[in-house]
Amino acid sequence: MAIIRFMTGLFPILLLLASPQARAGQPQASVEITDRYGAPLRSYAASAAAAVCVPVKLQEVSPWLVLATVAAEDKRFFLHPGVDFRSVARAAWQNSRKGGTVSGASTITQQLVRALEPRPRTILGKLSEMFSALRLEARHSKEEILEGYFNGVSYGPRLIGAEAAARDYFGLPAKDLSLAQAALLAGLPKSPVNYYPRRNPSAAFARQRLILRRLLDLNLVGEESYRVALGEKVRVREEEKTFEAPQFSDYVRSRSTSGTIRTTLDLRAQRAAAEALKSRLAAIGASHHITNGAALVIDNATGGILAWAGSSDFFNSADSGQVDGVTALRQPGSALKPFLYALAFSKGARPSDLVEDAPLYAAGGHAPENYDRTFHGRVRIREALACSYNVPAVRTVEKVGVAAFLEKLRDFGFSSLDKTAKFYGEGLALGNGEVTLLELVNAYAALARGGLWLPARFQLETPAAPARRAIGRTEAYLITNILSDNSARAPAFGVNSAFNLPFAFAGKTGTTKDYRDNWAVGYTPEWTVGVWVGNFDGSPMRKVSGITGAGPALKEIALAIEKLYGSTSFRRPPGIRTVKVCPESGLPPSAFCPATMDEVFAANNLPSGRCAVHLPPAQAPAVPAAAGLSVAFPANGDIFRVDPQTPRAAQAIFFKAAGAAGRVSWEVDGKPAGEGESVPWALAPGRHSVFFSVLQNGKPIKSNHIRFTVIK
Repeated sequence: MAIIRFMTGLFPILLLLASPQARAGQPQASVEITDRYGAPLRSYAASAAAAVCVPVKLQEVSPWLVLATVAAEDKRFFLHPGVDFRSVARAAWQNSRKGGTVSGASTITQQLVRALEPRPRTILGKLSEMFSALRLEARHSKEEILEGYFNGVSYGPRLIGAEAAARDYFGLPAKDLSLAQAALLAGLPKSPVNYYPRRNPSAAFARQRLILRRLLDLNLVGEESYRVALGEKVRVREEEKTFEAPQFSDYVRSRSTSGTIRTTLDLRAQRAAAEALKSRLAAIGASHHITNGAALVIDNATGGILAWAGSSDFFNSADSGQVDGVTALRQPGSALKPFLYALAFSKGARPSDLVEDAPLYAAGGHAPENYDRTFHGRVRIREALACSYNVPAVRTVEKVGVAAFLEKLRDFGFSSLDKTAKFYGEGLALGNGEVTLLELVNAYAALARGGLWLPARFQLETPAAPARRAIGRTEAYLITNILSDNSARAPAFGVNSAFNLPFAFAGKTGTTKDYRDNWAVGYTPEWTVGVWVGNFDGSPMRKVSGITGAGPALKEIALAIEKLYGSTSFRRPPGIRTVKVCPESGLPPSAFCPATMDEVFAANNLPSGRCAVHLPPAQAPAVPAAAGLSVAFPANGDIFRVDPQTPRAAQAIFFKAAGAAGRVSWEVDGKPAGEGESVPWALAPGRHSVFFSVLQNGKPIKSNHIRFTVIK
């Protein structure tokens, strides 16, 4: 029988009773992983052959189990000195009449002695056991002996002690056992093999009912408690699924050796994350060839891990369920872009700066493309990041330098990016390196903290490690402001994307070019969530982006975490100013700009000059001063949405001209769109540019250009 080495010092004198030979064979106590509130996650035996054993104090054992054990094993426990001589005499008389052993008389104290130091089943062995029980009772209280019993006897195959048994059979600590559950456990030590509830449930529950009746007959429970316990449907968990957060528990176990480890994990958050991941894969997995995923939630204040789902089903061997997607190396795609633009801001760039989104041939002949396979002209950095355009990102990394970007990523904790800048090249801006979900989510948590990076933390009792500054507070806020701007990302993702939540939320997606990896990461000031979906065998998914693949799972997890932990708005740090700019130039507007927008800047890096796109008539050689031509509708920057419930042919807007005298000819995206001061144009998703021209003195005169967006 496997026995405990009581590492915690609960029973120092009891150990003195055991022989040196017995102590030498004692295994170490199991490693017990719990969540932050003490809920059990998983137990690990000290070796493959050892029993699982979790030391527990008597105060942490359900009173029902104490009463049920006394009723089942030793009803005069509190009266005898360690040996119940009345029971011994009764057993001797009954056995002599029957010519064999039909009745036993072992007390709880004797059973504890036998568990600590097994003896041969002989008369001499029995006498030695009785003598040791008397010595034990002479030196220790009944409470100490009960505590030793609940930590030392077997409750089933490889289960030593009541705490290990309660967690294995019911997923509960021993203190939370009901009367019905306690009666079932109390019946097991008599014969752990014969009453093993998973293999012999009929025998186990028959003994449970017998013990409940004894409790009633001994007046240890009342009639009402007895009836409730008899009617309770006790469920014993399946043996192969007796633990929570399996990959997280393995991660913790690999970094700790023994004892009970109270982790930062919140089992409520863990279950919400695991369920969201599983339901999302069930919804789209078959149609898009997605077999697995992973999710992670981090507490921003401490770096503590709140949820860690390494796969959608740990027990699904067909889809490599025991692989840990949180620590697996995968390509992050566009999920690294926020750190690139944070670096650019630290070098003087502004959210309103224009970057050319046009065909580009980068070093090595690489020609990046945007996800939508179109180019968008000159776009502001705000729009380039929010809509995750690839070409502007490559132009930006060419400007700031790949080596500087790689160094900045390492400041944010991406230690897996261990190759040289030359190895990655400009493709690093598009996520061609390999990182882990743990690194990625922890890096986004640094943005949520205002640029402070903390190592992820899994053990509750260990203090948080010192933080280091990865980027300035100003740069971190500018990135957060962009990633939480629903209007800025609407042209690419729509107004009702997975990131449009009923609270302040900054989010970003990532999808690799070959659809092998799909990411969504987002944060509030309080917590950060990340989701990866794909296939552990490396096979590509079928045409699914971060916003449609991982995004919905992230949204469901974020809603659940917000209910548990709440959220607040992002706080603007000192040194940030809001300034109006022209949407087309990104500069302070002139008096002739048709529209303006608010933009945020570092106070020491405000834009200078004036918009040169919109000039006064005297300075605009292409437009005579008398023309005064302008597009009255739509307004610059307008966003229109295609209604999926209305036939496409019935959806149009009417272009309207102002200041025109003569025949008005409209052009949209460089193509003729009709004639007249007001003409209809059928909605077509995308970014568009419109202007009109009129003939004056035989010459075509153009109006201003207006840009607008149509989303699905």
